[in-house]
Amino acid sequence: MTYACTCLHLALTCSDNIQNGLETGVDCGGLCRLKCDYESCRFFSECKSGVCQYWRACQTVRCDDGFQNGGEIGIDCGGPCIKRCNGRVCTIADHCWSGVCGVNKTCSVPTCSDNVQNGVEEGIDCGASCPLKCDYQFCTSDNQCKSSVCKHRYCRGIDGIQNGGEIGIDCDGPCVQRCNGRGCTLAAHCWSGVCGTNQTCSGD
Repeated sequence: MTYACTCLHLALTCSDNIQNGLETGVDCGGLCRLKCDYESCRFFSECKSGVCQYWRACQTVRCDDGFQNGGEIGIDCGGPCIKRCNGRVCTIADHCWSGVCGVNKTCSVPTCSDNVQNGVEEGIDCGASCPLKCDYQFCTSDNQCKSSVCKHRYCRGIDGIQNGGEIGIDCDGPCVQRCNGRGCTLAAHCWSGVCGTNQTCSGD
């Protein structure tokens, strides 16, 4: 009779969404089947969170740990995570773990040709793992740059026209690089690629 009562008591208290009895957390620890965060574990199924970090201790579900756990549908997406996995419906890119809400309104894998800065790209479809480099990244030839212009060993977004508030052709104003005669400390500051001894941009 005592055994039956104990089992009934556990069944009630380990699933009532309250920390009570001998529980060390809400419905976990103590005499409950599931363990609370930071208690030792060997398998995900032992933990209330569903996460046994490095097969040593139960951990709170995290959506940035690089594992599919804690009810996630994919790695760090779906289930308890806000971000949606690839193939799920979306309306904006921010809904998706990949950062890409495709033309068919589903989350999809980022690519280097989707006209969106996503994944680990350092610009729109350039930098990091993309084959083309972004403006102001080091280059040795034009075909390495998204802009198709490698000038003085840096990729440049150059249209050859003074426009859009530029002070000179493709320099100053909204442009990152400075025109000749402007102060500099590094050659990369200058459109010409030359920061002279007097700390001003010079040359061609």
